[in-house]
Amino acid sequence: MKTPQALLAALLSLAAAVPAQGAPVLQQAPAYRMALSGPAIVAAKAEVTLRLTVNVVQDTTVPASVLNGMDLTVRVNGEAANPISQPGKGGDVPMVAGTRLERRLSFPVSAFMASPDIEEMVVVAVGWSGQVGVDCTFKVAPDSSNVKLEDLDLAKTQVILVTNYGEMQLAFRPDKAPRHVENFVKLCLQGFYDGTKFHRVIRNFMIQGGCPNTKDDSKQAMWGSGGPGYRIDAEFNDLRHLKGTLSMARTQDPNSAGSGFFLVHKESPHLDNQYSAFGNLVEGVDVLDAIANVQVGGPQKSTPVQPVVLSAAVVLPVTKK
Repeated sequence: MKTPQALLAALLSLAAAVPAQGAPVLQQAPAYRMALSGPAIVAAKAEVTLRLTVNVVQDTTVPASVLNGMDLTVRVNGEAANPISQPGKGGDVPMVAGTRLERRLSFPVSAFMASPDIEEMVVVAVGWSGQVGVDCTFKVAPDSSNVKLEDLDLAKTQVILVTNYGEMQLAFRPDKAPRHVENFVKLCLQGFYDGTKFHRVIRNFMIQGGCPNTKDDSKQAMWGSGGPGYRIDAEFNDLRHLKGTLSMARTQDPNSAGSGFFLVHKESPHLDNQYSAFGNLVEGVDVLDAIANVQVGGPQKSTPVQPVVLSAAVVLPVTKK
């Protein structure tokens, strides 16, 4: 009969000889990392540019499909659509650690969708086949390039303000301030606001933008003074300046509105019946909060230290029946 010490040694020997069942397996870190990014929103008949970046972590080989081909999966409003695939040329390519590559992949919107003739916003999700987490999502807005202002139902038409902090969606009140609504939507259709900045930000009050001079940093002394070249008479009304209210900026002259506008961050009753409110935020309150809380400086302590850019004002057109 074996002694306890001998029995214990035998059991330990047996355990070492039998592979562990269900033991976690450490996965080797990837030799290279990929990332895919794209625009936040595009018009239905525009071109989409995706950016693929590859960072090589350790010496390895990278498939040609990553370097000069493509292998994209596509989903439109959650439904699988036709993939976009193109085999690469040259086989696997040796890469040394520290290498960083960037590719720009451009497609018409029609490459992702059966038809770009849409009436509502569409969400497109694109991924790289077989690569978890290498994906991006963008929205496709109805094309408004040929839309006529007079054909729009302005009570139902909306506008999305696309900023570097996210998107804010606006609805309008033409029953309260018809000329202001018409002017704002007209300027959006013209692309007037694209590339402007929110140049004046006061937390717990409002964020202000719409000045064309803000497109040029050398004109910072003139930010807030620019306009479309004409003025609009006041349309004071009973809309209250609550959080999210869209209203028109002006000088001391009540009849001096042009293109400048502001979104109220905190209820401001002293503005009621003194400024022409003409709409309100319907989505993107979190973006309003984020912009209102940016770090500011300048003489008035209201100029964002890092620019808050309005890259596009996208009209979601609804025509009159």
